[in-house]
Amino acid sequence: MKPKPAHLGPKYGSQWQDRSMAAAYQHRQPYPALVFAKLKELAQPGPVLEIGAGTGDATLELAWRFDRVDAVEPSAEMLRVAARRTGRNIRWIQSTFEEAELEPPYGLAVAAESIHWTDWQTTFPRIAEVLAPDALLALLYRVETPPPWASGLGALIGQYSTNREFAQIDIVEELRERRLFRVKGSLSTLREARLQPVDDYIESFHSRNGLSRTRMASDDATAFDNGVRELVKPHLKDGLVPLTGFAQLTWGVPMP
Repeated sequence: MKPKPAHLGPKYGSQWQDRSMAAAYQHRQPYPALVFAKLKELAQPGPVLEIGAGTGDATLELAWRFDRVDAVEPSAEMLRVAARRTGRNIRWIQSTFEEAELEPPYGLAVAAESIHWTDWQTTFPRIAEVLAPDALLALLYRVETPPPWASGLGALIGQYSTNREFAQIDIVEELRERRLFRVKGSLSTLREARLQPVDDYIESFHSRNGLSRTRMASDDATAFDNGVRELVKPHLKDGLVPLTGFAQLTWGVPMP
């Protein structure tokens, strides 16, 4: 199999270990409830396996709908935040997915904005192995509609991101082309508008790979923040940033 895209390699994946990334994660847009209702509909009997739980944004939604969630997350800093929000039916597992001690079979596997950081050659056969018969893998992503200042924002990210090998790709299509994932269905939620305080909007970028405050030079982080602030200033509504976003859910079969 050809190598993964360079910008998804371990040296960039290690950024999720940064405390600054975990602290900033709360400023991302929430997942729409509709996708979790759909996951409940798709699931086979049994516990749910979450691959890359992060700070628990999707984990808590799953825990409200399923009897048990095994949430795997390699970052101690992410889990430190997640533990404050824990539910009794969540089993937090600090480990890479490839090395996690699991308790199969699982009626559903969910990877929310995370599958691209795993070792695909190991991950997909293992998911296939631990799923119950006919159980599915669901990939969930939040998508922000490009705002009017998208061009300037892209230039700022290109200038200050520490991930110098970044390339825009469609993860699901990439996995399909590599014959790792057979898609059986997908769902896009309706676009939802929201308003976010300027400081929270700026901080949300520091939860994204390449913009960890821990990895950026202090002057660069300040320049980036000031640049974003100037970009959004003409578009503010009552001092808040107007945003629109939706979620994309794709489900299918991991190929062993």
